[in-house]
Amino acid sequence: MHTTILAIDTSCDDTAVAVLKDDMVFANIVSSQADIHKEWGGVVPNLARRAHQEKIMPCIDLALQRAQLTMEEISAVAVTYGPGLAPSLEVGVDTAKTLALKHDKPLIGVNHMEGHILSPLLKNSKGNPYTPIPEIEYPILAMSISGGHTEIVQVKKKGQYEIVGQTLDDAVGEAFDKVARMLELGYPGGPIIEEIALKGDENSIPLPRPMSQNTGYDFSYSGLKTACLYKLRDLKKEKELSSFLADFCASFQEAAIDSLLIKLKKACKKIRPTMVLVAGGVSANNRLRQKFRKAMGKFNLPVVFPHKKFCMDNAAMIGLVAYHKYSCGEFIKDKEKLDRNPSLVIGQKNIYEN
Repeated sequence: MHTTILAIDTSCDDTAVAVLKDDMVFANIVSSQADIHKEWGGVVPNLARRAHQEKIMPCIDLALQRAQLTMEEISAVAVTYGPGLAPSLEVGVDTAKTLALKHDKPLIGVNHMEGHILSPLLKNSKGNPYTPIPEIEYPILAMSISGGHTEIVQVKKKGQYEIVGQTLDDAVGEAFDKVARMLELGYPGGPIIEEIALKGDENSIPLPRPMSQNTGYDFSYSGLKTACLYKLRDLKKEKELSSFLADFCASFQEAAIDSLLIKLKKACKKIRPTMVLVAGGVSANNRLRQKFRKAMGKFNLPVVFPHKKFCMDNAAMIGLVAYHKYSCGEFIKDKEKLDRNPSLVIGQKNIYEN
């Protein structure tokens, strides 16, 4: 008998709904708001909330239709309750509570970061992994890299996490967006910079590797953004942007990736994991994947990335976490009391009743 999960994620600017049978994805719907926020160069909370409200029920209906299931056949409703953008989270949480109460289904709250960490483990509807993955042994090191988060987490076992290092200010994905804005390239910045960087020389423009001399495992990107701002200002005094744009994109991308690897390699030496999982929107970057595989190869460590369609925010990864929680009976006791928690962190005190 399969466990069927209807999962919802509205943590930022994508309205996402998925239906899973156990760890297998039968429907994965994502309604992007990129065009809505493009002219502002970033996510506008009130616009995001309004778009979620308009799209959430159509996305739920479509997900159930594609999975060929009704709400009566759903085992539980799962939803991201944090971290994320508060107005966005609220739409998903309220919708999930309404569905769970109306149809008398268990409600499961999921940490968005746990979803990213486990996203490489998703399987398709035939039970095959989307990406090859070795047999799991613990401890595992997971790196979550996106527009809102940059952190290294030790996975001691499923459901047991410890933050090893995290950003002290800006996330790496946010740095890509801000540098893209400096270069007047549009939003979201990551894919645009990656494409332009293919024609550039990553060693042509010297840029710092933030926190590289720090003995800890934390990250910082505010300094790199500032360095880019000043370097760009100086270069523009000498030549046209078009003459060095590709080199600038390549040099920035290399600095951002190197700063991640410096901390990850340091953590690997300390913790000696059996595997490295790398997830989140920035993990879709091909140059990053290439450099990470080469670096982890020197540690004789497999490094596993999600299928690219699960790198960005999605509800399938939320459903996967919920499937494991369902098997342990980790449900929200009082459905009415579940609330969004924008500042939720991995490893916080359990809110569930077993």
